[in-house]
Amino acid sequence: MSFDIPPTASLLVDTNLLVLFVVGAVNRNRIATFKRTRQYTKADYDLLLRVLQGFKRLYTVAHVMAEVSNLSDLVGAEGRQARLVLKEYISLMDEAEMPSARAADDRLFVRLGLVDAAISAVARAHGCAVLTDDLDLYLELCRNKVTALNFSHVRERSWGV
Repeated sequence: MSFDIPPTASLLVDTNLLVLFVVGAVNRNRIATFKRTRQYTKADYDLLLRVLQGFKRLYTVAHVMAEVSNLSDLVGAEGRQARLVLKEYISLMDEAEMPSARAADDRLFVRLGLVDAAISAVARAHGCAVLTDDLDLYLELCRNKVTALNFSHVRERSWGV
């Protein structure tokens, strides 16, 4: 699946899609019923996995991982499994250092907040693309000449639209 991005490119994935990743890895059947992933399907999870496999290097930032940890709040055995999935994923990522003060200096901070500003700053600093389903973030990244993939567009492309 090509997105006009070099195969050697790196990718930073936004919070909501990483929550989908965690929940789907724990229990694909929970995607449709879990409060934070109801808008997604099993097919979306499979598509996300294919997209992630297409990138040589995956970046993250602590701000995103903290949100994912808090938002993937499954309970009981699934909650414990979610933490293990997240721990494994974290070990595979390149976590870029981004102090909050530096993220707050990013032009996106006032409009979109700390996490999106950190994503923007890291993407520019490391030349990585950003995969998001947040339209406001996507549009701001595009305006600021940061390579961004909107998951809705990725989904449509996978349908042949």
